[in-house]
This record gives sequence, C-alpha cells and structure tokens, in this order.
Amino acid sequence: MKKGEKDTMHKVLVSGYYGFGNTGDEAILAAIVESLKKLNNNIEITALSADPDMTRKLHGISAVKRTSPLNILKEITRSDLVISGGGGLLQDVTSSRSIPYYLFIVYMAKKMGKKVMFYANGVGPVYREINKRMIKLVGNTVDLITVRDNASKEQLENLGVRKPPLLVTADPAFVLEPVKDEKGFSILRENKIMLDDARIKVGISLRPWNLGRGREIIAKACDYMAKTFSADIVFLPMQFPKDYNESLEVMKLMKQEAHVLEKPMGPRELLWVSGKMDLIFGMRLHALIFGAMMGVPLLGLIYDPKVEHFLDMVKQPSAGRPGELDIIKLCSLLEEVLKHKEETRSFLLKIKEELREKALRNAELALELLEGHI
Repeated sequence: MKKGEKDTMHKVLVSGYYGFGNTGDEAILAAIVESLKKLNNNIEITALSADPDMTRKLHGISAVKRTSPLNILKEITRSDLVISGGGGLLQDVTSSRSIPYYLFIVYMAKKMGKKVMFYANGVGPVYREINKRMIKLVGNTVDLITVRDNASKEQLENLGVRKPPLLVTADPAFVLEPVKDEKGFSILRENKIMLDDARIKVGISLRPWNLGRGREIIAKACDYMAKTFSADIVFLPMQFPKDYNESLEVMKLMKQEAHVLEKPMGPRELLWVSGKMDLIFGMRLHALIFGAMMGVPLLGLIYDPKVEHFLDMVKQPSAGRPGELDIIKLCSLLEEVLKHKEETRSFLLKIKEELREKALRNAELALELLEGHI
C-alpha cells in the first residue's frame, strides 16, 4: 500500500453466480470477501446477485440485482475494481447466456475506465464460435487474470488471450474454515441426522445431469456400502431444490436406509458436515473441494471437465462419467478408497495448505492491482 493510502476506502464490485442457492458459488464469494477483508479492511464490497437480500444476510456485504442494467452501471461507476468472480463463468455448457452476460459487465467496466480482474476463474468448455471470439476480444482488455487450474490457462491461451498477466492460483474456497463443532452438531440435529463415530460415513453429492441408469447403479452402490460396511449414507445437496430432489430420486431406489440434508446451509456449515465423512463420492466440484479441504478421501463422478481437472490436481480417483457407470467397478473403487483413507487424509491435508496459499494469492494480487502496483 502506498504512503497516504492507509485510510482510503476502496470500492470493489464482484460479479458471479451468486444468490442462486448454490453452496459452491456462495463459498467462492465468502472466500473473496474474507480474503480481501483480511488483507485490507478498508474495502467496501458489493456483489451482483439474483437474491440481494440473501447475499447481504449471508455475506455481510452490499448487493444489487444482477438483472438490473441501471444498478449494474451505477455500481460499476462507483467501483475502483471490478472482479469477475471465481467459478466456471466462462463456459457455454450449462447456459448459452453465461459468457455474454459476464463479459458484458467486464466490457462496460473497461469502457468506463475501471480496473478489471478475472479472479480464479475456471474456463471452458467453450463450444460456440461467437463465445470464443468474445472471450478473446474482452479477455485481452482486462488488467489481470488468475485461473484455478492449468487447463483453464491453456484454454484462455488457445482462445488467444495473451495480453493480461495470466497466473494459475487455486479455487478461492480453500481459504475458508468450517463452523465450530457446537454449530455443526446443531445442524445435524436440525436435519435429524445422528452420526455414529464407530460407523463408516459416506457422503454423496449428486446433481441433475441425465443420470439415467446411473441412478440405479449409484443406489445399488450405496446399498452395498451400507450393507457390507454398515456405512451411514448421507446425501449432501449443494443446491436446493435441484440436488435435493436428485438425491431423493436415488434414495427411492435404495433398499438400505440413507440420510439427506433437508435444509440449505452456508458454505462453512456444509464444509463442517463434509469433514465428518470418511469418503465423499460426488459430482459437484465444491463437494469434492470441501472434502479435500477437510482431508476426506474422494471419488469423483465426471459430468464436467472441471471435476476431472480437480481430481487430477489432488490425485484422487474417478468413477468415470455418469452414463458409463459400472456397478462392480464402482463398488470396487469405493472399497479401494476406504482401504487407503488414512494415507489419503494425510496427503490431502498437506496439499490443502499449498492450495490455501495459492487461493490467498488471488486476493493479494487483487489488492496489488487496486493499489496501482500492477
């Protein structure tokens, strides 16, 4: 920080997939806010949100409606730095509108002379030619880009984004800490879940994604774990009601008892619950990230390349793609993960510290940009 800037109140606008009840994206925003405030408390943060009231309550920051052009332009005008927040914003698989929406905000910010940073973005897949051209055009105008994995960096470079500094860091969520035990156990009681320390606990994270026969295979694998290992099966919805409903569909196919978190919860709460598992089998990227942060062995189900990239990074196995599941292979993989859970736990807790430092680097770079050092 430059001399004389100590008491300067900086204004930061954060754009991302916030206010939709997705715990992974809320974890990203919580981490951005926590990291920036930890380094410099003289920062006023505003987020663009689908539900501004929820965002204000959950994160303790200002928020405006993400679909209000006038509010967006007003917030850009008063901001010193515009952050295009972490997560898979630059992809056109889940929505054809994501890339134009997020890049329009960046474009307007640069037109208005604002500093702009892509903050720990996950990039791709990008299939539409017009989106590829937009990313190249707008991406080369921003001031700084950090991405959460090497694949995202390669994607941007292949799309022709070469002008801004482009650094590989880590997902912002790695800076978060779980809630205290007292709060965590109260959450379990509210969800009518009683965990037995003597029993194996398997967390399952699913999302709607044309699972087809995969539902039946996952249900049989859960039954196998419950019967063979007397395991408690706990479904961990990351987005309500979508993931909750998908979990219920699989539970209907099971013969053994299973539990599901019935209420939405914040990222720190779900992080704590994840840490009580002995294994997490999941589709959602941040369910796997939460598991890795808490030293819980993982088995991923790859519905999107970002899941595969993360599993490779933390050296955890994959069960393949949802439409290609095999019951014998899946049960064998689950057994194998449990067999090596202690050494896996030690490895994950070690790599977590490295990823936490990289995640915090995102905020350090944002402040350097904000304060004119980049």
